[in-house]
Amino acid sequence: MVPRTIAPMLAMVDGTRNSDALRTGFLLRTGIQLDSSQVDEFIKSLDDAFLLDNQRFQGAMAKVMDNYRSGPFRPSSLAGNAYPSNGDELREAMDVYCSNANADGGGQVLKDGGGGAKRIAGLISPHIDYNRGWRTYAETWQPAQKAVEDAELIIILGTDHSGSPGRLTLTRQDYATPWGQLPTDTSLVDGLVEILGEDGAFKEEVHHIGEHSVELASVWLHYFAGGKPKRMLPILCGVDENLVEKGAETNGVLQQALSFLADVVAEQNTLVVAAGDLSHVGPAFSDSIPLDLAGKARIRTSDEEWLEVACTGSSERLAEHMRSKGDATRICGASPIRYMLAILPETRGEAVAYDQCPADEQFGSLVSIAGVLFTE
Repeated sequence: MVPRTIAPMLAMVDGTRNSDALRTGFLLRTGIQLDSSQVDEFIKSLDDAFLLDNQRFQGAMAKVMDNYRSGPFRPSSLAGNAYPSNGDELREAMDVYCSNANADGGGQVLKDGGGGAKRIAGLISPHIDYNRGWRTYAETWQPAQKAVEDAELIIILGTDHSGSPGRLTLTRQDYATPWGQLPTDTSLVDGLVEILGEDGAFKEEVHHIGEHSVELASVWLHYFAGGKPKRMLPILCGVDENLVEKGAETNGVLQQALSFLADVVAEQNTLVVAAGDLSHVGPAFSDSIPLDLAGKARIRTSDEEWLEVACTGSSERLAEHMRSKGDATRICGASPIRYMLAILPETRGEAVAYDQCPADEQFGSLVSIAGVLFTE
């Protein structure tokens, strides 16, 4: 935490000023005279926290990434906390989730016009913690069990909560769950690197270490695969500026990458998963007024309108909807969902689950989540 009175100095710590210049600039901006020792101590505190882009930070980052990349796999970051680290205990917990969801009418199977089951090509899965979102997870993934079992490849597009706009972040590491490893298809990673470039693909790879979106979806994937290894392509998705900014320039490299993935989907039996939550509203997310029942109903109506557009299967319609309506409810899964639609042509979605999860003790703030299945 930075003290409010000294926070304006952060804008000046851009690598162009020494300590004296920072003191002078701070005085001109705020009228507050600081001692040299105060400035030096402030800079040291930033450096101690690795918040300065300098040699010390770069060395620490290199050490973290060397350790990550030299490991046999990407370890579960939430096992033992968000879910059991023991495979048998985890399976028992997820069995209970699915059993309880079935008791409430979940786990429906989508039927085609002739009464046969439709082929599921994609799905929207939450990435909220299981304690709050278990029912929606179960009601989404149970109907997709055959799709998981039959898939030769599963692409998981997860929200990168720390990602730069327009960035797709890759890793060559396998994702691990308490049941073993889900092997990452490194040949597809290499194909994307040819488009994105090494820097574009891996500059923010450190986010894979602690980001929960892909991990929480991969556990459900592995559960319905019976603990067997499934070839996977994990991709973290930064904010897509085209969803919220009118007139934003098209990211040509991003479009090439999505076209590459569309070709992959067309060539093999692939299940595409968008791991994203929906609205984040209330004082927990900097809104001034807690939500009452009427406010929650308005959020549900807004979410359902958003999902209806997504279910058309058109990434362009979804982008236009968000550009015209804005993003007042802070939908953090918008990028992976739109990218999923872009690489899954000629599919339509059907919402099978929806919930509003409390984000504070009074339930004046909420995170909304949904499960949607996309069929050909």
